[in-house]
Amino acid sequence: MQEPEIFEQPVAAKDPEAAIPGDENNTYHTGYSSGFQTNGNGDESSLEDYHDFVYPEDRKLGTWSTAFLIINRVVGAGIYSTPLFVYLEYGTALPRSGGEKVYLERVFRRPRYLATCIFAVQFVLFAISSGGSISFSSYLLRAVTPERDSRDGSWLNRGIAVAAITGVCLIHAFTPRLGIWLSNGLGAFKLVLLSLVVFTGFAALGGRMVVPSPGNFSNGFRGPSINGPTTEDTAGTAAGSALALLQVLYTYSGWENANYVLTEVRNAPKTLRRAAPIAVSTVTVLYLLANIAYFAAMPKSQLAGSGTVVAAQFFQNVWGDNAFATRALPVFISLSALGNVFAQSFAMPRVKQELAKEGILPFSRFWASDWPMHAPSGAILLHWIFTTALILGSQTPDVYSFVTNVFVYSGNWIKVFLGVGLVYLNFTPSERWAEQRTKVHISPMLVLLWIVSLLYVLAAPFIPNNLSGAVKFFVVPTLGTSLLVIGIGYWLVWAKMLPAFGFHIQHEIVQMPDGSERVKYKRVRPKKRRKRQRRPSVW
Repeated sequence: MQEPEIFEQPVAAKDPEAAIPGDENNTYHTGYSSGFQTNGNGDESSLEDYHDFVYPEDRKLGTWSTAFLIINRVVGAGIYSTPLFVYLEYGTALPRSGGEKVYLERVFRRPRYLATCIFAVQFVLFAISSGGSISFSSYLLRAVTPERDSRDGSWLNRGIAVAAITGVCLIHAFTPRLGIWLSNGLGAFKLVLLSLVVFTGFAALGGRMVVPSPGNFSNGFRGPSINGPTTEDTAGTAAGSALALLQVLYTYSGWENANYVLTEVRNAPKTLRRAAPIAVSTVTVLYLLANIAYFAAMPKSQLAGSGTVVAAQFFQNVWGDNAFATRALPVFISLSALGNVFAQSFAMPRVKQELAKEGILPFSRFWASDWPMHAPSGAILLHWIFTTALILGSQTPDVYSFVTNVFVYSGNWIKVFLGVGLVYLNFTPSERWAEQRTKVHISPMLVLLWIVSLLYVLAAPFIPNNLSGAVKFFVVPTLGTSLLVIGIGYWLVWAKMLPAFGFHIQHEIVQMPDGSERVKYKRVRPKKRRKRQRRPSVW
């Protein structure tokens, strides 16, 4: 089969000083606005209807906005999926929007385009906001009907979740500045609410509860019984530990959120070095205290069975069934979950826009659109489509756990590749990584330990178990691993089959007006050579 032809010609950006007249935001456009552009060889390049632009300084994120972007993603969804310094080392050395996409392309250059295609499949399909939207809906319904089952997968629950993600996406697409302000405000509100959990936990430790003390600290490492007191300890099985880790990893995920939008961060390496430790250290302390609080006030069986509304049950155990605990607090917690949706819907579409700008996705020009407010509106629509599809398509009663497990499991494959890549960069002098990275550096041995732990989490869920309720044990790991198969299949079509039908993949290094570079791929059909006309004979 014909190999794709690679063109590696640098494409210089337009002069940054030549801003487009009448552009109030003073953005610098490097894409073609209309028609075809002719390069030095006389070949016509394809039409582009999106723009690359430098974000104005007043729209770039500072230290606290970047910190709240991480906090908003972490609190209400997570805080520990990967050692912080792995993303700090990558992010400060490669300070561009795109996150894992940029890092994978830096490491895995052969086979060409394979790493990018696998990441594109994982991120488009699974990097969505279904979990946060469902959590928002569940807590809101709990405020209205406290007796409602937290694992309710009714159409009402799904409908509210769809309405939530729709509203958030519209705000980010058409009023991007308002979206940032709301995200920051909800991030600050989350810290207040989490502090309330911590202080309520202190009251529970002091014995001030309306229910008997659960006594969890007397046998803290024994897992709950999910089907009654005679059920064996699920924490002692490999599959049970792995599924628990998937939930913990989701709870502690989100450190990478700022890495997705580094182009929009002011002085990205310096700001990231400040913002990430501020966000993570703050949330780590609060989360440790919050876990102690839950453990002090709730039996393990209740913790395991409360689903998405565990915090609401926690407050009821301590304060009783008063209006504040049963009505107001669930609303507050739903707003915390909504903040997570805001943070995800701000960062994730920007990575999808980067994929679209490079021509990796079908209908890339549409998904790369930044019309009309210089926000990634096309990618936000793509994010909305797959988020809504998973919300409406999940047929399991415990939709939240299913969605979050698939999200974390699929993302763990990408994190394994990142870990292997970082070890490779550090032990391969020809890559010159030591010259490229900043002073932020993590020990390769710690990265190796992290890789081993991720491989365990990826393998153990395939062990037969009955811990997933109505969902068969193999569904989550199979669906999460399918990204590898789908990504390879997509790569075979995009990079191998299309060239066999006359398309070539054009690979360009595009220099951005702010000095950074990105790789850009185009599928173009080579022009047919005209046959030379024979001169008429003079005889």
